[in-house]
Amino acid sequence: MAKSNDVNSTERLLNVIRGSQQPSTPVTEAAKDFSSPQKITPKISLNFPGVFAGKHKVRVGVDIGQDNISFAKMANTSDGRSMLVDQKIVKFGGQINRESAEFKNLLRSSLVSFTGSLSACDVWAMMDATEVNVYHLKIPRVPKKQLENVIFFTAKKENPIDEKDVVFDYEMQGEITDQGIPKYSVMVYIAPKTVVEKVRDLFSSIGVDLAGITIAPFAIQNIFRTKWTAVGEGTFASLFIGNDFSRIDIYSKNNLVMTRGVKTGITSMMEAIDETVAETMPGKRLDKVHVKNMLQELSDHSGKSIQDDNGIHWSQSSVLDMITPALERLVRQIDRTLEYYATSVGYEKAERIYISSVLSGFHEVLLNYISEQLATPTELFDPFEGKHAATAGASLSPAEKAALVPVIGLSLSDIKYTPNVIFTYLDKNKELSGKMINRGIFAAFAAALVLCLAFIVFQVVEMGQLGTKRAKLEQELSLFKPLLSREKVNGLVEQAKNRYQITQQYSRKYKGMALISELSSLTPGDIRLTNLRIAAPSGQAPAPKKDAAQVKETTPKEISDGVSIEGVVLGERNALDALLSQYVMNLERSAALQGVKVEKSSIVNFRKKEILQFKINAKIG
Repeated sequence: MAKSNDVNSTERLLNVIRGSQQPSTPVTEAAKDFSSPQKITPKISLNFPGVFAGKHKVRVGVDIGQDNISFAKMANTSDGRSMLVDQKIVKFGGQINRESAEFKNLLRSSLVSFTGSLSACDVWAMMDATEVNVYHLKIPRVPKKQLENVIFFTAKKENPIDEKDVVFDYEMQGEITDQGIPKYSVMVYIAPKTVVEKVRDLFSSIGVDLAGITIAPFAIQNIFRTKWTAVGEGTFASLFIGNDFSRIDIYSKNNLVMTRGVKTGITSMMEAIDETVAETMPGKRLDKVHVKNMLQELSDHSGKSIQDDNGIHWSQSSVLDMITPALERLVRQIDRTLEYYATSVGYEKAERIYISSVLSGFHEVLLNYISEQLATPTELFDPFEGKHAATAGASLSPAEKAALVPVIGLSLSDIKYTPNVIFTYLDKNKELSGKMINRGIFAAFAAALVLCLAFIVFQVVEMGQLGTKRAKLEQELSLFKPLLSREKVNGLVEQAKNRYQITQQYSRKYKGMALISELSSLTPGDIRLTNLRIAAPSGQAPAPKKDAAQVKETTPKEISDGVSIEGVVLGERNALDALLSQYVMNLERSAALQGVKVEKSSIVNFRKKEILQFKINAKIG
């Protein structure tokens, strides 16, 4: 039996990143389950120089099959290409319930053992392709803003879509010409939300947040889009033979253009063997495990003939005779699919068919028979042909390589080019909007930074100029020797004080006259002043007013620093109050007065006419 390598997957990856040489682990931890007792898995030295540490997360693909779990791990090299770091197949009994705690523990322990650190990985999972409806549309060329709605309603017209129950997504695949009219070629797919959530919940229950969920046709499409396998830009097909069904996928220019499921698989071939044995040996039923062991023995030793305890001779030719009815149905469906694509759909004929299958003992028989029956050239789908994976697959049998095709394609997934049922076009639009906002914020900060740097440079230049100017002025100042003395400065100060005192004397002397002049200019013709008292701060009596009204002499005791105005308002009875209010407002606006208040106002008769008598007090401003 092949011994399992004890080197942890994380240690291997770190050695890969450092560029050191480390022996590769065998393809599976359970390789002994499908290897012969005499087969020893050799240690193979791998050298992966030039992988950048931390530049990208490691991508891990997880494909849960009927009785095994396949893993593949991808990292990026210095030139940006993907490189297969490790791969593994863990077999388990088909009787284990996928929703049981036992299976979840197996999945988590196997995944942790394979990846080392889940936080450093983007984990992609596979969902059943038979649950997903994939088809293509031809959309008229419309403005970009209308494109999403046109695609959605065209797809809804082709197949009813209930957004509550299904996940809808699409992918633009370039421009085409349909009957002379330019159109867009669009691939759309619809997946039930219940199936998607079931896969998501399975991984969530073991503490894994999936980066993506896709189907096998899209996983294989990754192999072509990333040029992992050199197949050119033509049209070719991929035939995957599963347990309960097979699938034929057609690709053109590395894009999936058609996919079709066929209800013939490994189970059908096992049933064909049971029917043949029942016909030749009535009442005899062979155990499935026994049949698988015989097929595995034949696969490991091509050309060998084995007779079991039941007297049945097992060889490649006898197995082919037993499963021929199932193979004929499969080949017939493949031929019809290729013919329909080339004639009805109107695309180019497939140039080559790449065959892969689940792990089984029928591999060589299937490849030989299908190659003989189909006119289209066929070959084994070997995902280990590239320079970044050839060494890793050196210890694997052709059957093992073919079984790892889907999971290797899955590990090549990226949201940039892989359809993802948990990251649809709606999520991409939100991410794009977020990126645009972030770029806008970054641009604004960059502009602000540039302005700040420009201002700093300007300040540095300005400081340099000011420094030069200061040095020049200091030099001039050092040459300047003014004739100043303490006595001369004291004399100048004394002169300034004298000028200030004279100015204050003039101000006090003429303040009263200034007030009378201000009141004369503010008093309208409808108002006659009868008495005016002005108390200057110095206590001096004001100069007499030029008007006929007498100005009584007052003392500081009678009036504090202020003005008392008495007078009458002449005019119409209903306008007297308004005229007085207007007069008070004029006094308030004067810069010479402040705190204007009407002390009293009353209507009196004067010469058989009503007038308004008032008294106003104010302070000198």
